[in-house]
Amino acid sequence: MMNSFYWASKKNGRRGINWMRWEKLIYHKTRDGLGFRNMEAFNLSMLGKQSWKLLTDSTSLLTRIFKAKYFPRRDFLDAPLGHNPSYTWRSLWSTQHLLTLGHMWKIGNGSKINVWTMPWICGLPSLKPSTTPPLHYNDLTVAHLLHTGMNSWNHALVRSLFNPSDVAAILATPLYSTRREDTRIWKASVDGSYLVKFAYCICIDLLHASITSHDNHIWMALWNLKVPPRVRSFL
Repeated sequence: MMNSFYWASKKNGRRGINWMRWEKLIYHKTRDGLGFRNMEAFNLSMLGKQSWKLLTDSTSLLTRIFKAKYFPRRDFLDAPLGHNPSYTWRSLWSTQHLLTLGHMWKIGNGSKINVWTMPWICGLPSLKPSTTPPLHYNDLTVAHLLHTGMNSWNHALVRSLFNPSDVAAILATPLYSTRREDTRIWKASVDGSYLVKFAYCICIDLLHASITSHDNHIWMALWNLKVPPRVRSFL
């Protein structure tokens, strides 16, 4: 319907011309598209806001009900779809990949964070160490990298386990001044809370992951031309 509204014209009883396929219209303007809202991606990002409660608010009624029924001994991100799931659970479960990509851990006492498999290092692109885990260290938690009774890094241990780039990123990772619980935060927001806008961007990036687009600078230059908007859209 959005495609037809934008391109089609039924004046004089004639069918309008669809100048560009719908899959191109939903690309961002910096990626040779027109920035139309993708309803499937937007719906997923909205569902993710509800699923975020399952990760961050263990006291909510929503979390207690779904955890008791679908993942009593697991984390939401590891929960299986299960046998004969409800429509609501199936919808929330579909956001697991989105939340996996969008969240990271804020270090408290470090006891919940597996060093190798969970995202927690701000200074690295993957948020995880690039070092291969040493033998017998697969279950290492961030708590083991901290001084006992102190919220500071054990520099000697960190340097003995990780490569130089990981060491620099880990030691630059800030810690709370006092011990507290580890918490999940939404990595794209300033205060760590879930934002639909950033979740939508992740969904769109997933759709475009296999697509090679032109240089962003070219398209930004086009959209910044001092000409009427209709001319920019046509170009």
